[in-house]
Amino acid sequence: MEMALVLEAQRQFARAANMEQLKAFFLEESQRLGFDSFVYALRIPTNFSNAQVIMLDGYPEGWVKRYFEAAYYESDPVMAWCISEILPIRWSDLVLEPGSAAESMMLEAAEYGLRDGVTMPVHSPQGELGILSLSLDAPLERARAIIERALPIVQLLANHLHQAVRRLGGLPQEAYSSLTMRERECLTWVADGKTSNEIAQLLGISENTVNFHLNNAMQKLDVVNRQHAVGKASLQRLIQPKPF
Repeated sequence: MEMALVLEAQRQFARAANMEQLKAFFLEESQRLGFDSFVYALRIPTNFSNAQVIMLDGYPEGWVKRYFEAAYYESDPVMAWCISEILPIRWSDLVLEPGSAAESMMLEAAEYGLRDGVTMPVHSPQGELGILSLSLDAPLERARAIIERALPIVQLLANHLHQAVRRLGGLPQEAYSSLTMRERECLTWVADGKTSNEIAQLLGISENTVNFHLNNAMQKLDVVNRQHAVGKASLQRLIQPKPF
């Protein structure tokens, strides 16, 4: 029965016509699981110093605004977990140093009704980071029981919610998506420190042809030099180490 409800939720996400409808669908699902509120944030890496964020905000009124005004993302222990991990984290399992900025942030979150919860990171092939958090205002023992029961379902739903947000979020289709295989190949060798002459020998083409492909790639990526091109292509996961 539980799996049938999960499958229906996934179908609802896929049918959502806009972000508000998707938010309503997931709020209903989160409440069915026993949570009071949720937030989903999709961080899209536009460059290394900044990112675009798309958000479904189902949290208590005022918390997300307070979070960004206070730059709590710099000390948020949940954010730190999501950046480096792929498994969900129960907030009550976080180890917080007494008197730290992380502890202060979590204590203030509790004042908004975010006393406990669970967060599931979603790392996408495009280099994006999705963060799904579900919260509740309940005593620790009751909250932990609800979270334990919901944990496998949250893991199942997170990727489907991520895909729906990508579909509805109006993500820009930049020119870099049209990089050719040869352009990516040349950039990959640049990332390994090869010169145009060395790349030409490795690929069996002329040095002029290598420069042609690299110049085209730089134009599509809207960058100023090869190093910038490698950085942006890496950020967008357009070039990656060979799997084998």
